[in-house]
Amino acid sequence: MKQHIEDTSRAYFPTRGTQWSEVKQQLAAFKDRDIGQNQGRLNVYCHQGTPELQTIRDEAYTMFSHGNAMLGGFMEGSGTMEAEVLRMALEILNGAENGVGFITTGGTESIFCAMHAAREWALVNRPVPGKPEIITPYSAHAAFDKACHFLGMNIVRVALGDDLYADVAAMEAAVTENTIAIMGSAPCWPYGLIDPITEIAAVAMRHNLWMHVDACVGGYINPWLERLGYDIPTFDFRVPGVRSMSADLHKHGYAAKPCSTVLYSSKDAETYHYVPVDNWPIGEYRTAGMVGSRPAGSIATAWAVMNVLGEEGYIEMARQCMAVKERLVEGIEKIEDLKCLKNDSTMIYFRSETLDMMTIMGGLSERGYFPFGVFNPPMLQLVPEPTSDEVIDDYLRTLAEVVTGVKDGTITSTALARYT
Repeated sequence: MKQHIEDTSRAYFPTRGTQWSEVKQQLAAFKDRDIGQNQGRLNVYCHQGTPELQTIRDEAYTMFSHGNAMLGGFMEGSGTMEAEVLRMALEILNGAENGVGFITTGGTESIFCAMHAAREWALVNRPVPGKPEIITPYSAHAAFDKACHFLGMNIVRVALGDDLYADVAAMEAAVTENTIAIMGSAPCWPYGLIDPITEIAAVAMRHNLWMHVDACVGGYINPWLERLGYDIPTFDFRVPGVRSMSADLHKHGYAAKPCSTVLYSSKDAETYHYVPVDNWPIGEYRTAGMVGSRPAGSIATAWAVMNVLGEEGYIEMARQCMAVKERLVEGIEKIEDLKCLKNDSTMIYFRSETLDMMTIMGGLSERGYFPFGVFNPPMLQLVPEPTSDEVIDDYLRTLAEVVTGVKDGTITSTALARYT
């Protein structure tokens, strides 16, 4: 990622300190240079929920802002708070009877932990002659590549079906003597589609593989959409064969970042999670994930929001998300040449069959918007959630102006829809 420090002719670390009032002004100036709140509300500033939830997060985080969740075993209040968040998470995802879980710093760490557990499990239960490998659909998150790199494993990405869902038959055909794990997304980030988890888990059971469900995006909204009557395929610990799940509380759980969960179906699966160290002067060192220190503040926000909302509140938030999605989809498809991809989530993906999507992204970027998107096929992405009519109307109006400008040639700049 580009660092925006271009002047290397001066020292940046101050010799003397500066008054907080001046430093605060400088911080505000930095904030003003970021994407505007309205322009980023449906992408870079998504998963905020309501203004009331923002206030709750701010106050809860402040109370634990210097707390270290790594020490929860010695801090009765913090430890109880974290245990209750995990218990609620397991209840939501139907794993509470036998399941266990850990809070991590984000979806990437949750996926890393699950893949590490899969590797350690395979050493005991499915030894392989070569380099261990995991099988994923092409649409699986990039975190699986990172996990495999650090863990010394291979990743086998299998082409999707024409409908962009995981091709279960092709995934099963890719199983080799070195395969140790298989996974599906619920939903995947590139398309918002829930893979056929039940069928993939059946492949795992037939071949004695670790089965992981990446529900980082959907873990804390799919259950509420299901209760609202949406057709959400079974994706959680109700599915036989699912051993681990990743689900982000800082997405539709509305906790402050960073806050994710990695959950296991049983105590037996949990035993492969840890990396205990005791051959150093301090004695046993065993942490909840890859990192040591973790912010207790974000866990406090999860506990606070989960208790303030409860099941009824989360269902209402999900209802509002889908209402905003429906309004945005209707508005986008009223713009000539734009079409939305149908999916299983609150997310929106849209594209044009006739206009260059990179130029549409360039036009939006020029007008202050951050273009989340997909390359294959080229699409723009939005993450609808409760927001003001003004934000929705401004986005649709700007998008229509950009499409018109691309058509008549007055907009020619391009942009890439990417993270880095």
